[in-house]
Amino acid sequence: MTMRDVFRAYYAPAGDELDALWTEGIIVLDTNTLLNFFRYTPSTRDEFLSVLESLRASLWIPHQVGLEFQRRRLEVISNTADAFSKIKASVDTAKNAVNNKLNEYKHHPSLNRNELTRELDKLFERFSAKVDAQAEQHEKWIAGDGDPEKTFFRISDLYDQRVGQGFTREELDAIKDDGKQRYENKVPPGYKDANKTNGNEYGDLIIWKEILSLGERMKKPVIFVTDDAKEDWWLIERGKTQGARPELIDEYWASAEQRIHLYEPLQFLKHAKERTQIAVSDNSLDEVEEVSSGNERARRVLHERREQLVHLREAQLRNLERHRPDGQPLRQLADMHSELEILTEEQRFLEAQRQVLEARGRSLVNEVDEVDPSYRDEAHMHQVTATYEERAAVETRLAHLAKRRETLERGIRQRSPRDERMTALWERRVRAIEEELHDVSLALDELES
Repeated sequence: MTMRDVFRAYYAPAGDELDALWTEGIIVLDTNTLLNFFRYTPSTRDEFLSVLESLRASLWIPHQVGLEFQRRRLEVISNTADAFSKIKASVDTAKNAVNNKLNEYKHHPSLNRNELTRELDKLFERFSAKVDAQAEQHEKWIAGDGDPEKTFFRISDLYDQRVGQGFTREELDAIKDDGKQRYENKVPPGYKDANKTNGNEYGDLIIWKEILSLGERMKKPVIFVTDDAKEDWWLIERGKTQGARPELIDEYWASAEQRIHLYEPLQFLKHAKERTQIAVSDNSLDEVEEVSSGNERARRVLHERREQLVHLREAQLRNLERHRPDGQPLRQLADMHSELEILTEEQRFLEAQRQVLEARGRSLVNEVDEVDPSYRDEAHMHQVTATYEERAAVETRLAHLAKRRETLERGIRQRSPRDERMTALWERRVRAIEEELHDVSLALDELES
């Protein structure tokens, strides 16, 4: 046997093997890849769907993917409309943040606060008007080419007589029991979803088990298109995706004695375009990449924040235990000194970040102010909003740190921690962390379920 035969999972398919994937294989799209069609513009949607329609004979949808698609499509459609109100709300937040900063310098000898406030009002009024205009245009688009019901039925028609039967309740229970062991041992896929709170932590594993069952029955190669970029699907080295997890390729081969190959939506569309000879514009390819990148950025930020909150909650619970009334005052004092040092470093970092965001915000606002009123650039508007939101979040965190510093310094000066007050403080912190953790988990579940 050759190296490629023994270690096939570490080699990308090529030549006859790659041709067989496209000519004989079954094409499976995951839930988010299908939901993205409600996020694309009409031209991109139509070109991508035309490619899939030409490959209809090869398509197959797992029962779990179909179920998730049906459950989430209305939410995705609603989110596209809600984007405008959320942008307007963030604009108000940004405006209030700037006004609050101006009020801090109301006695400044050279700063004309009234003049700046008037200019600020004009700027945000123009910006809000552009958001309103685009919201109105979106409503017209929904009523025409962007009608989500047309997209829904067009996707549904792709899978006539090509839907998986799913599993019985007993089979699902067995899969979940198996999943507990797999997740503990970091066996892909799905273990990165172990902390989901919406009851769908085994969704990816159920999809995978359906694919394995299909392979065992049909003995055909499979192309799996997924918009999930996490490490429980992909082999990632130093931040770069190298290919599918070798364990997945080997497990499918053990079931089907055939190859499975994973594509991200953009790479799939590029290859499918060449195979089908159906026209797909560069603009459509760019949009597919941008939508997937946007989804992944949001997932990555939420994942990182959730992990931070989990660790922070554990640390705060340990602090709470140490500050019980039977704790040792000297240890409490040492803890306060240690926390004050960490707090000081965080304040320095955030203050530097705030200055960078402030400069970036001014630059972006000036660009918006200079453009022609009829000019509409959603990406630029999003940059402005995101920058002000990020700066407002940094300033809020700095304010919290300042209050905490005051509390710590007062406690250190007193040299005698008040046990009941400290206990109450840590309990409030734990509750606040748990509330944010709940909100972050819900947002992540909505994005990934």
